[in-house]
Amino acid sequence: MFRRFFLILFCFIMAFLMCAPAPSMAANPPDYERAKAQLARLHIGRHSAAEWQACADAFRKAYDRNPKWRLRSAALYRYGVALEGRARVTRSAADARRAAAAYEQTVRSYPDSVLADDALFRAAIIHNEQLRSPARARAHLERIGSRYPKSDHAAPAASYLAKMLKKPGKKAEAKQGGDAAKGIAHKKQETKKKEAGKPAPKKEPAKKAAPPQEKARKPASKKEAAPARAPAPKEKPIARNLAAQLGLAVRTVVIDAGHGGHDPGAVHHGVVEKDVNLDVAKRLGSILKKRGYAVKYTRESNKWLALGDRVRKGKNMRGDLFISIHVNACENTKASGFETYILDFARTSSASRLATIENANSSRLGDMDKIVSEILRGARTAESRRLADCIQSSALDHLRRQKYKVHDGGVKGAPFFVLVGSTMPSVLVEIGYCSNRGEALRLKDPKYRQYVAQGIANGIHGYAKGLAAR
Repeated sequence: MFRRFFLILFCFIMAFLMCAPAPSMAANPPDYERAKAQLARLHIGRHSAAEWQACADAFRKAYDRNPKWRLRSAALYRYGVALEGRARVTRSAADARRAAAAYEQTVRSYPDSVLADDALFRAAIIHNEQLRSPARARAHLERIGSRYPKSDHAAPAASYLAKMLKKPGKKAEAKQGGDAAKGIAHKKQETKKKEAGKPAPKKEPAKKAAPPQEKARKPASKKEAAPARAPAPKEKPIARNLAAQLGLAVRTVVIDAGHGGHDPGAVHHGVVEKDVNLDVAKRLGSILKKRGYAVKYTRESNKWLALGDRVRKGKNMRGDLFISIHVNACENTKASGFETYILDFARTSSASRLATIENANSSRLGDMDKIVSEILRGARTAESRRLADCIQSSALDHLRRQKYKVHDGGVKGAPFFVLVGSTMPSVLVEIGYCSNRGEALRLKDPKYRQYVAQGIANGIHGYAKGLAAR
């Protein structure tokens, strides 16, 4: 009788304990719980973009203010959810990119979190449905299958990917995707146009001249080829030496420390990009001042600046050079190296990936024409490349003389929004990969950061001296 009574009492106590609130819930920061309640309300009915943004800001503050909270990834993930809600209201590509970037940051910073697969799945949907970037979406979906095969999003990701692959239809199966099929069709149309133009009178080529490369292959048309090829050697020196011909010199350098405030940038192995960027920027400025240059900064403290504001500040400061400092990160933890970028079209997948990340909060789709026209301005692009070459070679040379083995990532082009609108030669320097454990250890070392700043300064000074000598 007593045994049965104690058994019933024990079961009652256990049931009570199981129904009680979990200690971990009570441990969540109050600001996070408030933001979560706000998000739940926003999911009911229609709400303005400002309300979604306020919710996103609340999650971001909860994330920034609680660095030791063990469920910090939840705040970062829900920051992305709120930004995605805003993007649905505004239908803005810029807002969609911000949401995708928040999800991707969640995965980069917390790859072992239970929300990592959720974040990848949401980012994939945004890239496919809002940003028209099926390749990026596919990469995220495939990563869920390989990295998180037992997660609750593994099956939905596989199903969504299968639907994506079926969309192009027969053309995609015949030739490596819909884009390849379109390319072949386009080539056929071009071939038909050329064939249709063959019987035309001899005067026709003067109106519709073939590109110089095509003419060079035809020995019979040397007379026609000569006028088309003649301007080429003249244009290159003009573009390269324009600054020297105009008697221009480097007096003021504008230094931009990437990210800041609520935007930490890349965070790996104890490296917070915004802090390293600011430290190297100040060291660089100090060195340049000692060499007689005037130095101006887009930010001198832990302050957040929108990319558009950085562009405007750089322009209003009327500098002669614009140097933006950043720390790189990559899913491939073996990736490393020092890289320098100029404003140009991305030629590699890694450059395209980096530009997408850095441009996450940049501009509207309506700015595309402005960006493209900036890229096509040959004179400033040529000077930016000369500056980038000087910085890349000088920095690597200086670091290697200090016995550091640094991989040469090279000079690359990418459509970084922070370089758009600048009236001066501009470069973006990625001083290393914090996602690489060895390189992260270097970046945390003040001595190494001083060497990096010295190397960049040597490159700037070398460019300026070369400009004066031309």
